[in-house]
Amino acid sequence: MINNLIGNAIKFTEQGSIDLSIQKIKLENSIFTLHFSVKDTGIGISPESQKQILDPFSQADGSISRRFGGTGLGLTISNRILELMGSTLNIDSTEGRGSTFSFDLVIVKERRK
Repeated sequence: MINNLIGNAIKFTEQGSIDLSIQKIKLENSIFTLHFSVKDTGIGISPESQKQILDPFSQADGSISRRFGGTGLGLTISNRILELMGSTLNIDSTEGRGSTFSFDLVIVKERRK
């Protein structure tokens, strides 16, 4: 997931920055919640395209696949894996200003015997 999000950020950010952030949100006993975020200053995604970007084989527009390559499956697969782990992929994007993709994960630390 992180590899896909960072790869997309690199692909769609010709100038500017890409930031990976991992924050501890909550810690109770041996259960903790982490917030992962990948933020870029790339091309961004229109509000209309954000509604379908997690659909299989979907891309922001037809010229994306010709210009940047890819099948449009990376975000779909990443979101499906997150759903299986009890989370979801969040998208915050402004066309021409960049995107932030984020998710929370609950992790249970095993106790050593």
